[in-house]
Amino acid sequence: MASSKPLLLGLLLSITCLLQVLLVAANPQPPPPPSCDKSDKELRFMFSQWMAKYAKHYSCPEEQEKRYQVWKGNTNFIGAFRSQTQLSSGVGAFAPQTITDSVVGMNRFGDLTSTEFVQQFTGFNATGFRSPKPTPISPHSWQPCCVDWRSSGAVTGVMVDCDTGSFGCSGGHSDTALNLVASRGGITSEEKYPYTGVQGSCDVGKLLFDHSASVSGFAAVPPNDERQLALAVARQPVTVYIDASAQEFQFYKGGVYKGPCNPGSVNHAVTIVGYCENFGGEKYWIAKNSWSNDWGEQGYVYLAKDVWWPQGTCGLATSPFYPTV
Repeated sequence: MASSKPLLLGLLLSITCLLQVLLVAANPQPPPPPSCDKSDKELRFMFSQWMAKYAKHYSCPEEQEKRYQVWKGNTNFIGAFRSQTQLSSGVGAFAPQTITDSVVGMNRFGDLTSTEFVQQFTGFNATGFRSPKPTPISPHSWQPCCVDWRSSGAVTGVMVDCDTGSFGCSGGHSDTALNLVASRGGITSEEKYPYTGVQGSCDVGKLLFDHSASVSGFAAVPPNDERQLALAVARQPVTVYIDASAQEFQFYKGGVYKGPCNPGSVNHAVTIVGYCENFGGEKYWIAKNSWSNDWGEQGYVYLAKDVWWPQGTCGLATSPFYPTV
């Protein structure tokens, strides 16, 4: 009887292996999905189209090849970001907010590394102006649920051209810009001085003699207080500083941006021109940037509002300024 046990065990193992073979034969593995990776030839054709769209020209073939490789890396980043967004959708409250709430896309910064982008389009130094003492607004003041100054013509591109103490489309200082407006007694309207997204020559005539609003000075919003910032924005647009260093911000295309960024390391000026809440109950600030209408949503970015850290999304509540009449 003992000698029959090894034979029985061998028979069972043989039957098990046979069943596995039959199961595999009956349920073959599906073929691998076709690769979505584009060939180098396809990517180079896309790069040539991108160059034509943005009128890009390089000094030599070596520089063009270098920029192609950077563009290719940024294209891969955008593709990976979108894939991760698709994989993360539907996870609910556990989905990474930096992925599910904003989208990215190729723009005119495609041939710049993150380091080059930060060096060329962000950054400011101390200006020497003394910031005014923050002026709090009564917390009992009336505050509308939504504000959008774009609809009233209160948003203008004049400061990109005329503030010589700042850097045009590469960022600037809210205090020097508002000091310029105050020293001239006012500012013109968007209709008379439209925002084009590029830095041009300052039209002194419009700046000095064609005012649509009188400005006597500027005031600071109490820092690290989004409630006070909202009360100020309900009365006029407010300029703020943010951290704009992230690659996700470089290629921001739409949606509510929550990061990544460092609220303690601001390096770029934008103007808050409103705030609102979407159908999902998500609150956001409407911020005007100076990187052309090709960036973001026609030159604007929606930044998450009323976050739990006091500096606000990307530090927007750390040092807000606004003009006084």
